Amino acid sequence: MVRAWCNDLAIGVRLAVGGGRTSLARFLLSTFGVATAVAVLLLAASVQPTLQARDDRSTAASPDSNPAGGITPLAYRSTSTNFHGRNIAVRYVYAPDATSPVPPGMDAVPAEGSMWVSGDLATLLAEPGSGLLRDRFPARVAGVLGQEGVPDPHDLVAYVGAGPDLVGGSLTTPVYAFGTFEQVRYLDPTLLLLILLGIVALLVPVFIFLAASTRIAGAERDRRLSALRLVGAGDRQVRRIAAAESLVSAVAGLVVGVGLYQVGRSVAPGVVLAGISVYPSDIVPVWWLAALVVLAVPVLAVLTAQFALRRTIIEPLGVVRFSKPVNRKPAWRFAVIGFGVVLLLWHGGGARAGSEVWSYSVAAGATLLLAGVPILLPLVIERAVARLRGGPTSWQLAIRRLQLDSGTSARVVGGVAIVLAGAIAVQSVLVAQADRFADSPSEVSTTAGQSPHMQVYPEADAIQRSIDLLDGVPGVRGAFPSESVTFELEETGMTYGLNVLDCAVVTEVYRVPDCGGGQVYAVGGADFPELFTSGRTLRLMDVAPGGEYRPRAAWTIPEIRRVARPAESGSSLYGLFLTAGGTLPDPLPTTSRTTVDVVLDPTDPDALDRAHAALAPLGWKVHSNEFDPYYYGSRLVEEQSFLTIRRGLLIGAVFILLLAGISLLVLALEHIRERRRPLAVLAASGVPTGALARSLLWQIAVPIALGVLIAIGTGIALAALVLRLGNDPLYVDWPSVGLMTLAAAVLGLLVSVVTLPFLRGATRLTSLRTE
Repeated sequence: MVRAWCNDLAIGVRLAVGGGRTSLARFLLSTFGVATAVAVLLLAASVQPTLQARDDRSTAASPDSNPAGGITPLAYRSTSTNFHGRNIAVRYVYAPDATSPVPPGMDAVPAEGSMWVSGDLATLLAEPGSGLLRDRFPARVAGVLGQEGVPDPHDLVAYVGAGPDLVGGSLTTPVYAFGTFEQVRYLDPTLLLLILLGIVALLVPVFIFLAASTRIAGAERDRRLSALRLVGAGDRQVRRIAAAESLVSAVAGLVVGVGLYQVGRSVAPGVVLAGISVYPSDIVPVWWLAALVVLAVPVLAVLTAQFALRRTIIEPLGVVRFSKPVNRKPAWRFAVIGFGVVLLLWHGGGARAGSEVWSYSVAAGATLLLAGVPILLPLVIERAVARLRGGPTSWQLAIRRLQLDSGTSARVVGGVAIVLAGAIAVQSVLVAQADRFADSPSEVSTTAGQSPHMQVYPEADAIQRSIDLLDGVPGVRGAFPSESVTFELEETGMTYGLNVLDCAVVTEVYRVPDCGGGQVYAVGGADFPELFTSGRTLRLMDVAPGGEYRPRAAWTIPEIRRVARPAESGSSLYGLFLTAGGTLPDPLPTTSRTTVDVVLDPTDPDALDRAHAALAPLGWKVHSNEFDPYYYGSRLVEEQSFLTIRRGLLIGAVFILLLAGISLLVLALEHIRERRRPLAVLAASGVPTGALARSLLWQIAVPIALGVLIAIGTGIALAALVLRLGNDPLYVDWPSVGLMTLAAAVLGLLVSVVTLPFLRGATRLTSLRTE
């Protein structure tokens, strides 16, 4: 028994690879298709470890301020700056003695006047065009940070050594260790929903492509099996041989796919997508997912091959196929879709949003709904073309072929249709959530068309020094200090902070000729809170030593005057501000540190970098940036998470669309190769090659058109069900739907154009030769 099985497997292997150029072409196509799918699945299995490795490095670099015995704390101050659009994380450090902790990635804490930098920052500092950056970092580079100290290979990080005076800085943190405090990250259920939907929409087409790749050359395989029946092979023996033949390309594709995955790992640091890259050592698949891929690919190949034989009777004198396929039963197809809808409506029952049951229910429902696209497509194609008659020769040839075998065409376009459905659903959910996550102050502060601006936050003893250093710098038109005061509406307890400027500054920057003390100005068309209404009395608040607010004096809001924000002013102030004097008490109760607003020349592209370089002598005593990140808090974190997820999904959608195009091309080429004799007969009978080319185009275009209709309906339905989970209204981005539909049509056209050379080869008279 075992020997017989081994012989059957050996025959299958020989049939797969030993049949000349035809067998080799079939083997290569199948191997390429399986290899591409395997590489994508292994990359998908590596996403979680890759993200975890980045998080681990971020955690390892996070300072811990909890006191620990026997350790002299490291003085630590974190800030950031920008150079030519790239963010640079700057950490000023001072180690009082040898017991102070050392940040990860370096051998020792840098001494005053030296610094450790990441590899990319070291390269950037050495470039000829980075003179202003070198002026900004005059310290000597003592070493390059190791991988454990830089979360992203292209991150710009600098640890700058400071002197003992860093210990007394207002924003200096005493650090007793690094990496001991693990940050707990809570992911908003809506963001988790986006991730689940994106993963399903990106991976389901891969499995469809994998299954289709294992069914390449089904008709030719059946003819070979029929020949084996003629020489005495039994029905079970034939099925074992078919399984072995499918295993060959599956195993070869598995090996090649692992090789492609390794190549992808090796080039990972050089690939930057949406500003993110990874180390090769981060890309390691989850072991059980990798094992599942390795085992699932051969099993899927065997099951697909056996499933393909269910309607084929392999007899000794030929292969009996249904001349016209029996009517496909719609019941089980709609049952799959219906079950997916039920799971999305149930979504874990009473489970909390974001819980495991909730996640599994949503993911399973979305998977079944998307899987319904390729399941339903053959039925729709069969019913749609059943009664079509007449038309040009190319149209008749295409429709007749679809009437006889709609399953092959459905497999060809099923991957494209499911990508389209997933993309429509993801895009609709993204658009619905954009207003929630994208309208943050960070976007207001960086609105296109505004002048470049800069705010400086100096230590108390460096305020005047920072203004003096900026005086006379080319591109800097001026620098003026402003303080912030806090008001409270007694009835509600609502508070609001305002910047206080001198009238001299207001007159110079905003061109106000009649500035007076104690006036309130609204810049541009800025909105302001309801509590700021002329005539309303507010309480001017002071800050107690413990950090609590306490009332200082009553103040009545005067008439609010609107002033234009001159485009050439370069001022960063936007919204409401006050002028000192008038009915305001003197001195003002300062509730935050003094800010120096820097007026830049918008026509000078290097003005911002020169201003940063001018402040370099102050080192850690001044924090400067293009906007104040302290105002945004967790809102900005959520926005950044949304933007990261959106970029990732868009990148994945483009990649999967390319994969769908490859699958469409591979299966179309196999379609031509498998029908080369009928095509050669038609060409020899006088049918023009152009008509044959158009018939192949119609054979792709008709299923794609029907697939697009199903995909649009499925995508919108999936988006509606998903948005229902968050009680969000459905908004269909029809321009995006039209663009994606156009992309599917162009993809089909490109595939048809690429197959033309292969069609010409198939219609040669030599294709009529029979061995």
